[in-house]
Amino acid sequence: MGRKIVEWYISNKSKLLTAIFIIVVIILVSIIVNFLNTLQLNKEQTNAETNDNMQENNIPIENYTDIHIEDSESAITGENMSSSQISTIGTINQFVQLCNEENVSEAYNMLSDECKEEVYPSLDSFSNNYYNAIFKGKKKNITVENWVNNIYKVTFESDALSTGVYTQDGTIQDYITITKNESNEFKLNINNYIGRKEINKKYTDSSKLTITVLRSDTYMDYETYTFNVTNNTNNTILLDDKINTDNMYIEDDNGNQYTAYIHELSDAQLTLTPGETKEITIKYYSRYGSTKNINKVVFNKIILNYNEVAVRKTTRIEIEL
Repeated sequence: MGRKIVEWYISNKSKLLTAIFIIVVIILVSIIVNFLNTLQLNKEQTNAETNDNMQENNIPIENYTDIHIEDSESAITGENMSSSQISTIGTINQFVQLCNEENVSEAYNMLSDECKEEVYPSLDSFSNNYYNAIFKGKKKNITVENWVNNIYKVTFESDALSTGVYTQDGTIQDYITITKNESNEFKLNINNYIGRKEINKKYTDSSKLTITVLRSDTYMDYETYTFNVTNNTNNTILLDDKINTDNMYIEDDNGNQYTAYIHELSDAQLTLTPGETKEITIKYYSRYGSTKNINKVVFNKIILNYNEVAVRKTTRIEIEL
């Protein structure tokens, strides 16, 4: 019996090997096909999940036409853009598109109320000082870098496709902040303007002064504070004689002091006649910092009897914010 099996094997060896080879090939092909199908399925599921997440987070799936994200990592914190940040960048893209289409009025309407009031109080001021300085009828493309929070460093460049020439001579940079108004609409703060903080902190001395810190407006390079000041005396008061540049300052939590732009203030701006109330805005050397917290405003040398040359009385006022 064993001899017959051996003889049969010898006579059919080639057929057996061929059959085994075919079976192995079939198994390998089946494994490869299943593997490829699994990869394709996983890829389709991943793409579907990605698209669902993008749509869920309002992230535009299509590419922006005039915008390029240079760096999604914050230059300050090192954190990457969140999905909500990416979705709001379309506001900047829309603003640029309107300017490229020379629709200056609609572009102006995309600015926040604070930016309009503080930086560009009229359409003409926006058109003359921003639109004409950057666009002036010429199409621009932009590159966006994640700066910090909702602030972006935006670089405007000439559109080489429309001009036929690429040059860096016309490159302009701005810091643009995306914000929301009371109607939950996205708006922009441009020209390095970061935003406004309402404060309304009051100091009152019925025998001297009443000073209310109304608000602060923050730019990339400085801050302004707006005060409502009332002279409660029968004498003329001078808020500072500007001899010592360190007398008027704001102070942060760490004790760092930021002095006022004294050279930009006139005596007339700092003078209050008896009973007079006026609104005064003072600029301070305070660059924007995402973690900076100003907690104090100081007037170190207020002259209470400015018209008295011989003997002048002074007082110091410190307002906690």
